[in-house]
Amino acid sequence: MKKPDLNFPKLTSNEKIVLKKIIGQAKIPDLEIAKKIGLSQQAIFKIRHKLENVGIIKGYAPVIDYKKIGIEALVVLGVRFTQYIWNKYSEDEIAEKILKIPQVITAYRIPEARISHLLVMGFRNIDDKDRYMMRLQSKYSREIEIVNVYPFSVDRIIKNNHIGLLNTILNPKEAFSNDFFLDK
Repeated sequence: MKKPDLNFPKLTSNEKIVLKKIIGQAKIPDLEIAKKIGLSQQAIFKIRHKLENVGIIKGYAPVIDYKKIGIEALVVLGVRFTQYIWNKYSEDEIAEKILKIPQVITAYRIPEARISHLLVMGFRNIDDKDRYMMRLQSKYSREIEIVNVYPFSVDRIIKNNHIGLLNTILNPKEAFSNDFFLDK
């Protein structure tokens, strides 16, 4: 008998349905899911618990309206850490340090020559962003090179969720679209 792959667990159709409901509304009660799909509340609890235990669901995060909490400027920042940093810290230590930067919303390790990391950062306003960037340039020029800076207002966010992509993955019958949106 083949052992289940814990890195890519196979989901039953009910588990996929429950996962899609949770993706659509993280705080949805088990009882509400049970009523919508015709299973018991206990069955939904077991499915949710399994999805958490195998690591498919790692937590529940709120969707934040950045503007309402005083964040009006975002920046996508491509940086390259210098050899000085790579000699001083391991890959994991660099990642841990990035996690502690309060302005970082999302961070990616990019294995390319031009940049080593891509950061999405939030700031109260453009002036705060500018002060931060100038400090990086002046105080930390030995440690980090700023390669790309793309600042924008939070008012320019068009989409900030992954629900469509996850639903496509959970529904193999719905193939990925080969089109962008320009062709009819």
